Amino acid sequence: MEADLVVLGARVHTLVPGAAPATALAVSAGRIVAVGDERDVKTTIGSRTRVLETPGQVVVPGLVDAHVHLGIGLEQERGLDLSAVSGQEGLASALAAGAAASGPDEWVLAYGLDYGAVDDLAAAARAVDTAVAGRPAWVWLADLHTVLLSSAAVRLAGLTGAERFADRSTVAVDGAGVVREMSAVALASRALPAVAVPELARRLEALLRAKAATGLTGVHVLDSWGATHEALALLDAEDKLPLRVVTAPWCTAGTAGETVALAAARAAVPGRRYRVAAVKAFLDGVVDAGTAWLDEPDACGECREPQWLDPRDYREAVVAAARAGLPTWTHAIGDAAVTYALDTYALAPRPRAARHRVEHLEVLADADVERFRALDVVGSVQPAHMDWSDPGLSDTWSVRVGPARVRRAWRLGDLLAAGAPLALGSDWPISSSDPRRTLASAALRAPIGSGRGTYGDAAQALTPAQALAAMTRAPAYALREEAVSGRVAVGMRADLTVLGADPLACAPDELPDVPVLATVVAGQVVHAA
Repeated sequence: MEADLVVLGARVHTLVPGAAPATALAVSAGRIVAVGDERDVKTTIGSRTRVLETPGQVVVPGLVDAHVHLGIGLEQERGLDLSAVSGQEGLASALAAGAAASGPDEWVLAYGLDYGAVDDLAAAARAVDTAVAGRPAWVWLADLHTVLLSSAAVRLAGLTGAERFADRSTVAVDGAGVVREMSAVALASRALPAVAVPELARRLEALLRAKAATGLTGVHVLDSWGATHEALALLDAEDKLPLRVVTAPWCTAGTAGETVALAAARAAVPGRRYRVAAVKAFLDGVVDAGTAWLDEPDACGECREPQWLDPRDYREAVVAAARAGLPTWTHAIGDAAVTYALDTYALAPRPRAARHRVEHLEVLADADVERFRALDVVGSVQPAHMDWSDPGLSDTWSVRVGPARVRRAWRLGDLLAAGAPLALGSDWPISSSDPRRTLASAALRAPIGSGRGTYGDAAQALTPAQALAAMTRAPAYALREEAVSGRVAVGMRADLTVLGADPLACAPDELPDVPVLATVVAGQVVHAA
């Protein structure tokens, strides 16, 4: 058999327990057809075979980011980065400069504003309004759960402050506006200038090619922002998707029935590299805004309630989705939210398309650690979120949850020790989607290169091998694709990441600088250094 692609002279981490060491592999028709030593694999080389042979190269199963937001990320690329802004004067100055570079009716878009950078959100919204001098403005807070709007944006969105939702989303209007949580954000977003599907597809293709250059072979997209689905479907139909993409559209209170029906219809028609695999539900919000759901209130007396006004409606939505064959990937940050999600999954059917997941689980009760394995629920965690948490516990998140709960924060090690399936992601654009940085964050529990102490319980840090499995085998398991993906073995999909150094041997701080020599999807080299 003549192979399409052969890799020689490599160190191959197959992630197959007990497998013999391998230095070469061969690919044909998108599948791995040989794994072993060079003598065996060289027999598959023919005149049309592409050969990758670089000194020191290391092959791992294709890296997958299990939690990104493509549509929202592209929306942010059109705006100003406010992540370094401090204080309302700094906010006003940055936005005034952005407005000066804009036309009189052009939207001023910005993102990355930290909650700690402003004292009061309503006052910050008024500062935004003044700074943009009559223009419509949309300012994302860093966690994407709160948006500040200028008065012109409020008018264009038709918001009054009297809006009521089936969840705890809110709209506050005092000339300018503060929009909190996803039902309200989705309503306000209808006023944003739309991007035509062909243009959005072009930008998505460029974005995904850039992600392939970091070694990613797949992403799990947990939103349905704008025309993201239509653009991905167009790229897939035109065979222009460089990565495998699965999506889970938002399933919010009040829209659950129509979301489940639409997602099930789309899931029934999978593409070559794109498919709808689940629905995403928000069971709570975020700690910094006081909208997470904790067993006990936070230090401000908040974080006491679920996002759905009646969480039994969430439970009905999960069951309905499962009966339609779809799992639910539930945003649950607080320990009470995680418990309720697991209780719900215990009652729901096991869906065909993929496995149920809990996203974020930043605070996890002792009693729930073992339940992930028992219920076959995937824990999906973004370790880079700890970058904003101070080991001295002075940051907003740590102050709100308190030291006792910090000890139960981001329990990666405990979940793996209990045999739970654990998948890692970035939550891009909140943090970098470069998988080398995600692997490093899981080991460091601190900003890369900071030299800062480990956040929370140091025993929760992952080993390099555990982190690698959480970005390869675990995402495949989450999609019920463990029989065809996530390992380097004969018969598996030829999704591979080829690196210039061994990620299992380098120090975590060195991982972001490891060269990506090639990214291979279905046997096709979609990136080569």
